[in-house]
Amino acid sequence: MQDSLQAQSRTSSVYLAADKLGLGVLLYAYATLLGAIYIFGYWRAIGFDVFPYASSIDYISAPLNRLLVLVSVPILFSFVLFSQSDRKDGNFIVKLSGYLILLYSVSFGFDYYRAVMAFFGNKFHYENEKSVLVLALVLFAASVGISYRIYKHDKSIFTCVAALVLMQLAGTVSAGYRDGKAVFNGAANVFFLDNKDICEPNGIIDWVYLGKFSTKSFFLNTIDKRLCITEAGSYKLSPQKFAEGL
Repeated sequence: MQDSLQAQSRTSSVYLAADKLGLGVLLYAYATLLGAIYIFGYWRAIGFDVFPYASSIDYISAPLNRLLVLVSVPILFSFVLFSQSDRKDGNFIVKLSGYLILLYSVSFGFDYYRAVMAFFGNKFHYENEKSVLVLALVLFAASVGISYRIYKHDKSIFTCVAALVLMQLAGTVSAGYRDGKAVFNGAANVFFLDNKDICEPNGIIDWVYLGKFSTKSFFLNTIDKRLCITEAGSYKLSPQKFAEGL
């Protein structure tokens, strides 16, 4: 009898470890998806396909700071609600998902509006640049459609998660495009390459740091918008206000 109980305990431990492993893999895959769609929006505004240069870890590390901003408020919001609730059942999770979907829809509206204004505020656009705005709108519409289905009759956790994921993806791709367009147009919080010779011998025009993927670093010329791709092992960056003596 004791041996049987020990065997059941070991089996339960194995299943619990498998569940945790599965959840970890799922969260990593979702973080990678968020990073990839952010990078897609960001680099589409610059007119360059950076994915051939990116490794799997770059999808998370490259936009890490921005993604933390995008998800930190909803995570904090959900934690507060969950900690103050006496009900930890499926109904509460459905309600919590509804609050998060609403919060993300507001965030999406803000980022999407800024992205649209950035698009129409420039006469020059790269090919397929508007596809980012279309994709964001499609993801948002799909999330709204699923949310309506939840409101009417289907209150399963799966549909709630699907609506939340689609809404978060819509906001992330919009934020990525808005950030990329801001850098392209000369955002104030960019960093300049100190040693301009790395990108252009005897050059005098500033180069904006765009990011590093695998072994290659990417810079954007501030005047003619040329890209510099280098494998330079070390270089120094300065905030724009310091580089311009502001």
